[in-house]
Amino acid sequence: MPAAIGTLILTAVGAGGFATTAVIGEATVASIVGTVALTGASIGLQLALAPKPPEPGEQKGQLTTRQPVPVRRRYYGRVKIGGALMFSETLDNTRYQVLALNHGEVADYEQHWLNEIVAVVVANQVTNAFLQSGFPLVGIIWEYGTESDLGFGFLQAQFPGKWDAAHRGLGIAKVLITTGQPADQENFTAVYPGGLPPPYRAVVASTKCWDFRNPGQDRNNKLTWQFSENPVLQILDFHRHADGMGLAPQDAVYFPDSAIQEDWIPAAQACDELMTLQTLATEPRYRCAGGYDLTDPPKDVLARMLATCDGQLYQRRDGSIGIRVGRIVAPTVTIGDEHILSYSEFRAGTPDYLNINEVTAKFTSTKHDYQSIDANAYRDEDDIDATGQVRTQSLDLSWVPSHAQAVRLMKIAFNRANPAWSGTIVTNLFGLNAFAERYIRVQISELTVDHTFEILSFEIAAAAGTCTLAIIAMDQSAFDWAPGEEGEQPVVPVGF
Repeated sequence: MPAAIGTLILTAVGAGGFATTAVIGEATVASIVGTVALTGASIGLQLALAPKPPEPGEQKGQLTTRQPVPVRRRYYGRVKIGGALMFSETLDNTRYQVLALNHGEVADYEQHWLNEIVAVVVANQVTNAFLQSGFPLVGIIWEYGTESDLGFGFLQAQFPGKWDAAHRGLGIAKVLITTGQPADQENFTAVYPGGLPPPYRAVVASTKCWDFRNPGQDRNNKLTWQFSENPVLQILDFHRHADGMGLAPQDAVYFPDSAIQEDWIPAAQACDELMTLQTLATEPRYRCAGGYDLTDPPKDVLARMLATCDGQLYQRRDGSIGIRVGRIVAPTVTIGDEHILSYSEFRAGTPDYLNINEVTAKFTSTKHDYQSIDANAYRDEDDIDATGQVRTQSLDLSWVPSHAQAVRLMKIAFNRANPAWSGTIVTNLFGLNAFAERYIRVQISELTVDHTFEILSFEIAAAAGTCTLAIIAMDQSAFDWAPGEEGEQPVVPVGF
């Protein structure tokens, strides 16, 4: 049972007055002021994380953009991206173009694409396409975005006054594309069937993250970090990074070792659990891949990241930030008849008019050129046949890179929308022990209820000495997975 309630949470000023100090189990509550309402299941910080309406898919980042002052864009996970045009000049029948791909260092360039061709690059020359008489006309040089990048220094000699030492682009991953003019103009379209220059895109393993599970990595030394698709590692990086929420200087407050050990490590491990697919191949339970403009509101970015792992941020009792992902954790708090003062709207199942019998989602498919496509809907065909109605809930999973992962998340959402039991309970102050918990056990003998429930909202009425919890039953089956549950992959059209 929790041993303490954090004073950061319980000293908000309200309209009531100071409540008398109370002892609930092992938890002491002092200086509760007024009525503290905590809603949205993820208590505290999660209040700021309501997702915005779905935006165009992640493929928007694959375009080459031309803007006087382009918005900087930063990526996590494995992505296929274009970039903002930094420089474009022609000299001696060769065009030189520099594209800024990622704000920050990337771990690796895995593929270079020109038009719809995967380029084979040898000594910075493309050797499998755009050739004249066997001679390469296209070159690709890339830099990772480190603080020691040279910034294509030879351009300084080629274009004095237009490209100088100030154009190193430190901290920006970028590429230089050179395209030569064919000597034989009659065969121009044979060399450049898509036009000159061919559009460039790259598949990159993008931002490196601190993996707090690895003792060889230092939270304060980026040189020790590695690329990761783990959403929990990425979410922590976004919180700490200067181009995210910038909380690294307050690590001791928000991300102390206790929070890392008790919350972040178990959540990261859960994401890495291997799921077996229909093909008998395996993949991690949750991965994350996507990008954001530095002008995007942090709460919108976090909402898309959290959606990839059914994630939830919350304020721990010591005021630090914790995280939980989509899986059942055995409850440590049980609320029974002796704690429950009343219950309301408590029902088994879901009324027909509220019942969801279909969950749909869009995800970013690596098999479809990293485009946003529809996952196979998660449906209750029996209910649809019986009622003759389709009641749909749609999810924005634009940062999910796998169809099977999208199905896992749709399954969780379907079960959450159709709980075996749901309702509201009002407890005495013993209910404070459930504060900052995601799952609790609730026993109501009058209704023969004894289930694991997820807390959707939590409200403390200090003057009345009560806690009000909106809860839904969640069973382990919502998070279980068997090979083949993902069904058939969406069809990959010819040409992808």
